[in-house]
Parts: sequence; C-alpha cells; structure tokens
Amino acid sequence: MDSLPSSSSRWIQFKHGYALGICNLWNKGQYCSIITPAGIVGCGIYDLKTPAEFDQAIAIAKGTPANPLKEPEDLFEAKIVGMTPKAASYGIILGITGREAVELMQLASLKIEMPHIENPASLLQVKAFDHITLVVKDLQASQNFYVNILGMKLVARPPFSFDGLWFQLGRVQMHLILEYEGSSPAGNLLPLEKRQTRGPHFAFEVADADATIGILKQNNIPILSGPKLRPDGYVQVFISDPDGHMVELCSVAK
Repeated sequence: MDSLPSSSSRWIQFKHGYALGICNLWNKGQYCSIITPAGIVGCGIYDLKTPAEFDQAIAIAKGTPANPLKEPEDLFEAKIVGMTPKAASYGIILGITGREAVELMQLASLKIEMPHIENPASLLQVKAFDHITLVVKDLQASQNFYVNILGMKLVARPPFSFDGLWFQLGRVQMHLILEYEGSSPAGNLLPLEKRQTRGPHFAFEVADADATIGILKQNNIPILSGPKLRPDGYVQVFISDPDGHMVELCSVAK
C-alpha cells in the first residue's frame, strides 16, 4: 500500500540555535523547508513574488536530479538561487549554501528590534551596559581570577575612600569593592544549597567554552555545570569566582 502523502517536521541545530525543518511528500512531488524566526529557506516550490510584497524573508535553493531536495537536510549544501529583498537585507546572496542562509536568518532574528513603544519620552533610555559591581573579601584572589584566569585588564580606579579594583572588558567594566563596614557583605548572599545556575549570574563570551575545561581544572577553578548546550546553539560552562558569584562562560557551538 502506498504510504504517500506524508509530512514530517523536526528541530535541527545550527550555529546560532535551532530551526524547524519540514518535509512534505506526495505522488511525484515533494518540498522541504527550514523555518527560522526571521524567515524561510526552502526549495524551488516557493514563490518569491508574493512574500516579497509582504516584506517576508524567503530564500530558495535548487536541487538536481542526482540530489533532489526532499528532506530539510538536503538544503544544507544546496546553492541559493533566489531570495526576496528582505532575505537579501540579511546578507543572503546567490550561490551561498542553504545552511549559510539559515544561519544568516538566525543572526537576523537575534537582532530584530523590540516593538515600538508609545510615548518613549516618558521612559528612561539607557544607552549601554556600563559596569558590574561586586563586593569581595580578597582583592588579590579576585584579581587573579578576573585578570589571570579570565583575561580582563586591570585599569586605573578613581581615588575612592574605600579599597577596590577596576577591570576592563571591551566597553564594559567590572568594579570590585573590598568588603568593609560601609559596604554590603561580600560574596554570594544565597545559601550554598540555594545557588543554582538558573539564578542570578553574569556571563562572558569566550572563544571556545569546551576548551576552557582544561584550563579551569589546571587552575583548580570548580566547574559547577557544563559544558552543556543552550537552546540558542551556545555552549555554556558555569563556575564561581572566589566569593561565590555565579559566572557563565559561553561560546557558539562548534
């Protein structure tokens, strides 16, 4: 008995997260596509004129008799032969692979602006993330962690009336205050049994989160969790600084 028609879908992991792969088969016909939050990469059955009128991002690839496009994975190495203007605005060009087109759409989806908010003059308009401040018990131990282990740069600090250190990381700074009678208590104030990776923490991007494991172990830095894959395609490793503050190290999955 003929099993056609059939339809299937599955989540597929890419560099910047997951996308939904779809396959539809019927007698003497088939089509496949990969759907991202920003648009679709599919086979030639997709029309470009109509989605272009609605400012939708569609990129199509072309199969061959030897390599027909039936399953969404067949699009990975197939060459893009057409796209809507919206897809082109994401950097998709003729000749790149379907995988590359999906990854460009994923990047575009991460940069989609928030919806317009009425009367923005009534809201604070923050410009950038400036710094993180932590209270610590031992400035030398913290400097070793943030400079010698994580690779931040020690920078000049204004002449405050209390001790501390400033580190630079790109455009963001880490400010440390040495615990004293005028500060809050140092360290992670949560009881040890209540400290979870799904709780207050801050994250730093690294070149390769998996590769940090050896360095961390060599320097006796406890690994609290990971390496493990985030749903957006990043690998994450959780550690703590000398005062118990939760720190995430993450990188795009290789």
